[in-house]
Parts: sequence; structure tokens; C-alpha cells
Amino acid sequence: MSETPTKCSGCDEQLQEDFQSYSDLVNKTFCDGCRETDLEYASQLVVVHGGEKQKVTFGDQFALDDDGEVPSWFTDLFDKWDGRNYQKTDGWRGYYDSIKQFKGVTEIAGGWTTGWADETTQRKATFNAWGEEVAEGTIPTPYEIYFLAEPTSNAFSIAVTVFCKDKDKENVIQWLDESGYPQSKLKEWLS
Repeated sequence: MSETPTKCSGCDEQLQEDFQSYSDLVNKTFCDGCRETDLEYASQLVVVHGGEKQKVTFGDQFALDDDGEVPSWFTDLFDKWDGRNYQKTDGWRGYYDSIKQFKGVTEIAGGWTTGWADETTQRKATFNAWGEEVAEGTIPTPYEIYFLAEPTSNAFSIAVTVFCKDKDKENVIQWLDESGYPQSKLKEWLS
């Protein structure tokens, strides 16, 4: 008895049952090529709390953590996954801004950063250093802080959104002020 071929939801390629990738985010079947393509230009979400960090890499259909699983803390952030949100700035340029997918969260600061800072973008290096200290636990976080890093059309920059859960907003803003990194500074660094 032969297996019934299944079509890939992305490219309509016929595939056998044992050659498919299944998306836990959108509940559809994809070929391995479409899965690889979806994660090739992926976004990343990191949550830091109390010196511990967890991350998930995600595209429009797939998400995975370092163990190749879709973590529940990620899926708890949305009701139904509709894919990432791409914002066009003109006919050729744009950036991903997927925070709109997440429920019950408040943006603390958003903008862009680069790993290649010069005299005009030194504030980006300052933000990057702060983010690394938070992620490494050098600056301990009493509340969950999320860092959303997403692709842009500029190969030298990424879109970044720092956010927290709505219920923690006032406490996070107070913690940032008390730790010497007020929300206004984060916004300035990412502008």
C-alpha cells in the first residue's frame, strides 16, 4: 500500500508523508525547503528575567528554540499566529514589526540598531552594550523583559523592540529609572 502524497502549503510541491515539515504556528504542512526559507530571514525574540534568558527564532510559519521546539512562553503571547508584520517604507525598503502579533504587552522602546557603529551612530553601540548586560544577567531584571530583533531591508541594521507585559509596565519603567537606564534613554538609543 503506497502513501498518499501531500501538497506543501507553501509551494504546492507533492510530498510523501515522511518528507514534510509541519508548522506548529499555522497548523499546515510544508516541505523542508519552504521551512528552511521561512527561517532563513527569521526574527528572534529573547526574554530575560532574573539572570536567565530564553530565545526563539521565528518566521511566518515556523518557530523554534535552541532545542528545536516551539516554547510555550512564545505561543502564550498570541491567540492566533498570522505571520510577521512587514512595514514598507518605500517600494524597495522596509522592516519587520511583529510586536502587533503579541497580546498583553507594552512597548518600552523601539527602533533600530547596528553592529557597525560610527561617530553618528554611537548610541547604537551604547544600546547594544546595555542589551548584552541585561541578557548576560550583569544587570539583573526583576521582571520579564523582551527583546525582539527583526530583519530590515538594510543589511547593516536590525529592527529592535524592547517590551514587557502590560501588567509589569509601571514596575519596569520604575526599575529602568532606578537602574540608570530610563525609558527615554532607550528610545533615544534606538532612534
